[in-house]
Amino acid sequence: MPRVSVVLPAYFSQATLPGTLTSLLGQERRPDEIIVVNSSGDAETPAVVAGFAGVRLIESPVRLYPHAARNRGLAAATGDVLVCTDPDCHLAPDWLSSLVAAVDAGHPVVGGSMDFFRADPAGDRLALAIHLTKFWWALPGRAAGPAWIVPTANLAFTRTAWLRAGPFRGDIFCGDAVQSWRFAEIGCRPWFAPQARVAHRHAESAAAAEAQRFARGREFGRERAAWERWGRPRRWCEAVAAPLRLARVLIAAERACAAAGWGMEFRETFGRQARLQAAWVAGESRGFLADPPRSLDP
Repeated sequence: MPRVSVVLPAYFSQATLPGTLTSLLGQERRPDEIIVVNSSGDAETPAVVAGFAGVRLIESPVRLYPHAARNRGLAAATGDVLVCTDPDCHLAPDWLSSLVAAVDAGHPVVGGSMDFFRADPAGDRLALAIHLTKFWWALPGRAAGPAWIVPTANLAFTRTAWLRAGPFRGDIFCGDAVQSWRFAEIGCRPWFAPQARVAHRHAESAAAAEAQRFARGREFGRERAAWERWGRPRRWCEAVAAPLRLARVLIAAERACAAAGWGMEFRETFGRQARLQAAWVAGESRGFLADPPRSLDP
């Protein structure tokens, strides 16, 4: 059996971290090591971690973005299989065993599916819309197969793949996208394993969610254009085609949700999703037009 290390970043996560750690310690296949990297500078998060035997805490005196915190934890981890999740996720009991089984089946990088955490039985429509906007491409019920991007809220990889690809980009929020591309570049294309499920919480307001989608879209657009080495003509063409890109992503999301059994949820929240996706596409267009490094100019 491989030794498995699970790493979580924490930033004022004291409200949701207990649920995540409880579900983590209740796994059918228990992790061999759990590391929480806290950059809150608070007393509450260390107190939460102290209540869970065997969980290791790493404190940072400065604020770390999530991927920078993951790098700290992964550098200290001792596992053969390295696993990432978030402190606002609830993990299905067979989550870790499903990830490890996919790695054992020959996939050095595995991303699981992103379920919706239903705190209210009636369902929070805004939270559901946010979830489908972010994770329509990684829902439970979708077919297993190779993936372009896998989320760090539900990700496992071998130590060998990690050492070859290098650490996450710790200065950006779309570090999971860049890391997925790095893994693919070294011949370890990510594999989507829908049976490995985590349920994600969403607590943003409508205004905060739209602002975040614009900012994250802008960052992603800049990083994608740089990674794929787009010249200025391609950047401008993609930017002015924003209406077409919005239509394309909404159609792709509708088809993916229907195939995964989430068609009703998609229809019920379509209006809010359209606004959130429009904010992302507008941010992407802004990012495409950001000044690239000189070596990327035609």
